Amino acid sequence: MSDNTSILGHILNKATYLKQIEAVLHTLLPEMLRSTFRVANYQDKKLLLFTTNASNLTRMRFLEAQLLYNLQQHLPELKSFEVKVRPLPPKAKKQPVTKLTISKKSQIRLKMLAEEINDPRLKAVLLRLSNKSTTENNY
Repeated sequence: MSDNTSILGHILNKATYLKQIEAVLHTLLPEMLRSTFRVANYQDKKLLLFTTNASNLTRMRFLEAQLLYNLQQHLPELKSFEVKVRPLPPKAKKQPVTKLTISKKSQIRLKMLAEEINDPRLKAVLLRLSNKSTTENNY
């Protein structure tokens, strides 16, 4: 899998290399900006960085020349870098799972209705619904 000749091996090597570049980048950035930039790609002697918002991009413009010089000490073949704004996706809220409960009276009605239905698929669905757990109160 980590064989250099396989496609997956190339991907793993590239990911490792990008992580190493990101570690170097974080040592060169001011502390307040370290967590806001991540290395997206390094190709054709050009480094692509992502940041979460435009204000970080503006801050980077002030540091650009010095950072390029410092990065070239670690990556001599580096010619330039580009920063793009890519906001992090919003964190998904987990919806609580609600269990369907049907009263005993409704279960009996669904079973009676299922007996009158000719469509086998609809009949099976109604019978499955009628077998759901019951609640304390009768609706």
